[in-house]
Amino acid sequence: MIEILGLNGQRVQQFDNYNQLFDYLTEIENLKFISHHFDVKQMNWSFTIYSSKQVASLYAYSKNPDEAIREAFEEELPLIEICSGSYPRPLYIVNTPNVNMDYLKQKWCLDYCIFHDLIIRDYFKIFGANLDPERKGLSCWA
Repeated sequence: MIEILGLNGQRVQQFDNYNQLFDYLTEIENLKFISHHFDVKQMNWSFTIYSSKQVASLYAYSKNPDEAIREAFEEELPLIEICSGSYPRPLYIVNTPNVNMDYLKQKWCLDYCIFHDLIIRDYFKIFGANLDPERKGLSCWA
C-alpha cells in the first residue's frame, strides 16, 4: 500500500501500487490542462509515450532534434517524453525492450510528490516480503 500525505500529515489518497498512483497524478495534470485551457508548452508534468509514427512527425518538425528523438526515428521505435517540472527541457528515452517502464513511472511519481510538497509512505518498501526457498515461510525486513 502507498499513501500520499500532505506536509501536515493528513492522508490525501491511498493506492495499491505505483501504477495506480501514476494514473491518479497524470489524471490531475490532465484535468488541469483541460480546465485551464493551458498551452501544451505550459504543461510542466507529463509522461508521454509516442508511437514510432508520432516520432517521425516529431522528428520532421524539430529544428534540432534531441539525440533520442533521432535514434527513435532511425530505429523506428517508440519514444518516451518525461516532463518533470520543466516542459522546455523534457527527458527523452528511446522505448526499447530494456527500458524499465515501472521504474520510470515510479521515479516520475516520486519527483512529482516532492515538487508538490507531498509525502509518500510506501509500505511495500518499509515492510518488504521475501520468500526464501531455503527457508520455509515468509520473512519481513524494514
